[in-house]
Amino acid sequence: MMSKFSVKKPMTVFVVVIIIIALGIVSLVKMTPDLLPSMDLPYVVVMTTYPGATPEEVEQTVSKPLEQNLATVENLKSIQSVSNSNYSMVVLEFENDADMNTAIVNTMQGVDLVEGSWEEEIGSPYIMKINPNMMPIVIAAVDKKEATTEEVSTFVEDELMSQLEGITGVASISTGGLIESKVNVSINEDKIEKLNKKLLDKASPSLAEAKGKLHSGLSQIKKAEAKLAESRKTLDQTKDDTYDKLAQTSAQLDVAVARASALETQIKTLEGRKAAITAQISQEIYGSQAGITLPELQEQLKDVESQLAMLQMDSTQATAQVEQLQSAYQQAERGTYTAQESLDDAYAKLDTAQSQLKSQKAQLNSAMAQLNSAGNQSLEDAGLGSMITLDMVSGVLQGQNFSMPAGYIQEDGVRYLVSVGDELTDLAEIKDLYLFHIDGLGDVKLSDVADVFMSDNSDAVYASIDGNPAVLLTFSKQSNYPTATVSDNIAEQFTQLSDKYEGLTFTTLMDQGEYIYLIIHSILESLAYGALFAVIILLLFLRDIKPTFITLLSIPISITFAIVLMYFSGITINMISLSGLAVAVGMLVDNSIVVIENIFRLRRAGVPPKKAAVAGAKEVGAAITSSTLTTVCVFAPIVFVQGITRQLFTDMALTVTYSLFASLIIAMTLVPSMASMMFIKEPKPEGRGFEGFKRAYRRLLAWNLRHKALVLILVVVLFGYSIYGTLQKGFIFIPDMATPQLSGTMKMNDEEASLEETKKMADQVLARIEKTEGVETAGGMLSTGNMLSSETSDTEVSLYVIVDQKADLSGGEIADQIEESCKDLACTVEILSSSSMTSYTSALGGSGVIIRLFGSDQQQLQKAAKTAGKALEKVEGIAEVDNGLVDAEPELHFVVDKDQAMKNGLTVAQVYAQLSKALTYEKNSSSITLDGDAYDIVVSNGDESSATLKSLKNLELEGTDADGKTTTVKLKDIAKVQKTQTLPSVSRMDQRTYLSVSGTVDEDHNVTLVTQEAEKAFADLKLPAGVTYEFSGENETIMDAMQDLLTMMGLGILLVYLIMVAQFQSLKSPFIVMFTIPLAFTGGLLALLLFGKELSIIAMIGLILLVGVIVNNGIVLVDYTNQLRARGMEKRDAIIMAGSTRMRPVLMTSLTTILGLIVMAVGKTAGTDMMQPIALVCIGGLVYATALTLLVVPILYDLFNGASYKMVKNEDIDISDIVTE
Repeated sequence: MMSKFSVKKPMTVFVVVIIIIALGIVSLVKMTPDLLPSMDLPYVVVMTTYPGATPEEVEQTVSKPLEQNLATVENLKSIQSVSNSNYSMVVLEFENDADMNTAIVNTMQGVDLVEGSWEEEIGSPYIMKINPNMMPIVIAAVDKKEATTEEVSTFVEDELMSQLEGITGVASISTGGLIESKVNVSINEDKIEKLNKKLLDKASPSLAEAKGKLHSGLSQIKKAEAKLAESRKTLDQTKDDTYDKLAQTSAQLDVAVARASALETQIKTLEGRKAAITAQISQEIYGSQAGITLPELQEQLKDVESQLAMLQMDSTQATAQVEQLQSAYQQAERGTYTAQESLDDAYAKLDTAQSQLKSQKAQLNSAMAQLNSAGNQSLEDAGLGSMITLDMVSGVLQGQNFSMPAGYIQEDGVRYLVSVGDELTDLAEIKDLYLFHIDGLGDVKLSDVADVFMSDNSDAVYASIDGNPAVLLTFSKQSNYPTATVSDNIAEQFTQLSDKYEGLTFTTLMDQGEYIYLIIHSILESLAYGALFAVIILLLFLRDIKPTFITLLSIPISITFAIVLMYFSGITINMISLSGLAVAVGMLVDNSIVVIENIFRLRRAGVPPKKAAVAGAKEVGAAITSSTLTTVCVFAPIVFVQGITRQLFTDMALTVTYSLFASLIIAMTLVPSMASMMFIKEPKPEGRGFEGFKRAYRRLLAWNLRHKALVLILVVVLFGYSIYGTLQKGFIFIPDMATPQLSGTMKMNDEEASLEETKKMADQVLARIEKTEGVETAGGMLSTGNMLSSETSDTEVSLYVIVDQKADLSGGEIADQIEESCKDLACTVEILSSSSMTSYTSALGGSGVIIRLFGSDQQQLQKAAKTAGKALEKVEGIAEVDNGLVDAEPELHFVVDKDQAMKNGLTVAQVYAQLSKALTYEKNSSSITLDGDAYDIVVSNGDESSATLKSLKNLELEGTDADGKTTTVKLKDIAKVQKTQTLPSVSRMDQRTYLSVSGTVDEDHNVTLVTQEAEKAFADLKLPAGVTYEFSGENETIMDAMQDLLTMMGLGILLVYLIMVAQFQSLKSPFIVMFTIPLAFTGGLLALLLFGKELSIIAMIGLILLVGVIVNNGIVLVDYTNQLRARGMEKRDAIIMAGSTRMRPVLMTSLTTILGLIVMAVGKTAGTDMMQPIALVCIGGLVYATALTLLVVPILYDLFNGASYKMVKNEDIDISDIVTE
């Protein structure tokens, strides 16, 4: 129908073709190139900073709460976390069909619920999706002629950054080797000690006055004791004297006076102590650092007041006694001397007085001791160290460095913004910040207790390019901008800035845009060669320029049609989609070849041009439609594939589908239309050479039909061998891709090497790299740990190498030379010779062999890791093993006696909190803008090295007992210390703690085969109780992808069979054609073995593609055999006739496809090497299967079909002669 319309109205066809070409050109102009398809991977990462926190703190405070709250997010598949020093990373993996935009929203809501309970030190979580846009697109080094590192840093920060950040499409720029400054506020113990001394000097006079009064009281008591001794002597001498009574009264009076004086002295002493305690309370000199609490001071004050009341009562009584004795003494003077019997009573009273005097002396001595103790305590309590803390200073800085709008007011019709505060603007303001006021000292400012100064990290940075100091810039793009476009924008800005500033040089160390253009050029080159080879094949077989020209047109028009469909379906020009076009280019002419060859054959048979065009297209129309559907339908099951495999290859599937459907439409419309107008003259007869070839084929086919068993056995043996050989080589994920930009690392052999030693070694390494053949430029910078941490390694340097494009050496050869040249240095240099897609998937699943050990006890996990590491080392093919303990650090683990702690009012958590606070030496407080530049304000408290195990053991902890009283206890009294090892990070999966034991696979072994051996080794491995394990890493990623692709292949084969059932209206004929699939697999796998390639998911795509391609030849052959038998030809004759007749289109379609892929198969350029397995598999499969299709399919047809051919004829279903009443 289509062919008849096309021949009848050729101009309509031409108009449609012109429209398609115009739309294609517009679409191509609007489409922008990119490296990979737009991928929406089901991963969300939550990054949270916690400056100064240990991995355990980060785990308990940040990671665990996040895990518990996010575990209920909809469509969550698994959750992992890594808690490192200073930051937490939580990775959420969602189901493949999850809406990631919804997942992000749900994750944000879950994070918000947790974030509100965090301390201020914990940063706001950063939530992001994992996708290729996270990868930097450009890494460039900036240097300036004869400029130092400081000068380059200042220039970049002040002049360049603002201009570079404004580049269209740039999302962020990170720097390496940039000198950064900060404001330091360092608490100075010497300054605090000086203030303490001043405070104590003010308190000393009060203490001296109290002591003076006590000494006066003791002196009076001493005098009273002397008087008593004198009185006793007098009584002894005047015992018989008539004046005994008078002397006794006088002595009593002296005692009473002395007692009254002593009581007055005690009262003054207690009043002095009361004043000291009252002053201590009013000045708030108490707390953990003062060694006494407020309740204790209040209790002491209460006791002093009670004693004072009792002494005042005694004093009143003593005064009354003095008055009485004075009266008695007067009476004695007026009276006569008392009688002898009254002397005994006087002696008794004298003894009593002496006893009382002794008691008063003891009380005064006790008061003196108490006063001395109170004085010493005051000396300790007067220390300001307990008041000047890290939190106190940081809080003052945060509170005073504040400016915020509070709202609006309206007055006199004018709306005013009300704001509060102003931010600090210079160091002088920071130094003059008011802290507090102390009587006797006055106002205390920040500069009185701390040093405020600027510092930078110049001693801790390193970046070099061509031996010059440099700053490295890493550019990331916005997700809605194409990589190539942003890369071009960056390059253009580099050129403008280099022209603007004299001596400024930008050296691009990595450029994805350049890499994209390189790949596109390679693939387009492969596509062009494929088209050229197709032309050559057409000329050789048809020996006529006209059919060659007509067939050739199907390539650009089909590609143009495919580009239009790509544009409207949102497919970008990327490595995968272009590879799809390159793979399809040889197949685009297949349908046109079949049609044009049949038309050509009919014209040779004398059929008129227009009839030959219509009949030729109609005769093969069903066959080529079925063939196209079988090729296309093998990609339809990709909708059932999950993960990165689907993300990567959907573009290829759609591109191949679009181009093949376009080629089918072209073959059924444009080809017959042009043939009807161009095949006016009768074509030349068949060449003798090809006729001879056909005769040889008929003889060979006849021989095969007589020796079916031998041929089939040989085919089965080769099929089995190809599968066995492939399994022995193992599987890989995606082959490496060559790149003109190499990267690597230099790691010092001495882990204790200083930063200066590392810098000097890096200079030597870079100097040797620059002398290596094929190297254009080399640069390096100190390696950083991760995207959230600016901390750099003191022993590791990242290396960047630009390869000379004109060099004859490959990237791998240059990398080997670099590593060899640095072997004698005291460092390890590793250069990556390729940019592999597995490097991206490794971030998700890991590379090499990985065993995850799960358990709740860290000590048991570490023990299990050592056991697992030793077992993995014994596995053949494992190069290096990391048991996860290599970076373990020595740990002092305090085991708290819970019962003893509770007796002192402390829990383990409270012990941890106080110990953690004591070990905090530095914290970011705020920021300040000086001369337009922002600087962090960092508050520090002493030196981290000042803490010792002894000081920690003697750390005094405060608790609260059952009565609400404050208790104080030293850490060593409630805890014992154990020396163990701790890991630099804590990893968890689905809320279970785990350790990873990993092993790299050497170049001579395959990761899947090594993993199988490792699984056998671990089957009988005994691990500590409570520890379980599971394998992860590259093998699991590969196997998951392979399983998905096998499912896709199975469904594709089923669809192919069902399409052929519909085509042949038979269950048996399609079954015969299906035997070409194992033939294709045999050839494809043998090609991989021949070239030493493992089976990858790329090669699996090639095998899947073969399923749809190779049956096309079988369809054409079986379909024509059925047509001949339907005309009445005998089975054996029909088989031989169909084979010889359809041999030319079969060979032509196969050869055009084969030669269309030949450049991709043998090329070594970027872009072609990744897709090389597809080309090898397809070429091997087509060569082998095409030959055997012409030889084996006829055998199978002969075996499965009888001598008679049954079909439904038109007359069998003609109902025109049925008469109904």
